[in-house]
Amino acid sequence: MPILRRDEITDALRQRILSRLHLGLLTHGDRLPSVRDLAEEFSANARVILAAYAALEEEGIVEVRDRSGIYVPPPASLGPGAPAQQTDWLIECLVEGLEHDIPGPELAAYVQRAMGSVRLRAVVVDGTQDQLWSIVDELSRDYGLEARGVDVDELRPGAADAKELSGTDLVVTTAFHAREAQQVGARLGAPVYRVTMCTDLFAEVARLLEREPVYFVVADPRFAARLRRIFESSPGAARLEVRVHGRDDLDSIPPRAPLYLTRLARKRLAGSPLLERGLPEARVFTPDCARELMTFVVRANLAALAAK
Repeated sequence: MPILRRDEITDALRQRILSRLHLGLLTHGDRLPSVRDLAEEFSANARVILAAYAALEEEGIVEVRDRSGIYVPPPASLGPGAPAQQTDWLIECLVEGLEHDIPGPELAAYVQRAMGSVRLRAVVVDGTQDQLWSIVDELSRDYGLEARGVDVDELRPGAADAKELSGTDLVVTTAFHAREAQQVGARLGAPVYRVTMCTDLFAEVARLLEREPVYFVVADPRFAARLRRIFESSPGAARLEVRVHGRDDLDSIPPRAPLYLTRLARKRLAGSPLLERGLPEARVFTPDCARELMTFVVRANLAALAAK
């Protein structure tokens, strides 16, 4: 196992604890693994594990009790992303704005100019409807892009309903279809962004697979095959269970088994009790990819302003 940094261990523990709380595998007051056990699991120094737990305690995710251990705190003290934390984050943004000569009352207008001065269009190229849906949804919701998905089958010669792609500002794809996306980008004269997705989720699933079956519910059988390729080198790959909505029996999923539903599967399962059992939905882009995309959006908007 590669040596992880403290922030990586903190992220892994955060995801594990919140996921298990959501699934009912942990409850408030439960004791969490000891520093010694986690040091052995992550091949890390005990001081690194202590620092990770300390960071999670500041977020209200764990409670460190002297000479007793680490516990899941009462519900009242839980809450990553709670209003107080959002307020603290906003204050830091305003202070940093002052350091760049942006007065507090002007910050909102500055952000609006940097994000909303021009309408940018993105084409997402992929070979599964699950990932097309997730990427388009996130580009539209989090980055303000006018995004549309193109299945690679529509790019092949003789496709009956090839989409008109003119006016595209950028092409977004995954590693699985980088070649096709590069061809589209070259034809359109648009940059191509290859995004990395769900690494935290996949890392947590790989850890869970070492001990127990993990279930995925997807909408596209092609994504089921992709998931099996992603996890084929994991020690517990044989425990991966993938169910396709509309094809497989979803009632056969054990009630307490770890479960993840893609965004498109969630949409198609509206009202299903499975939605209450799934691992928490997370953003699909890694922080590095998010930074690259946000940089593109901001620079394109500011360039449009300068041109005016």
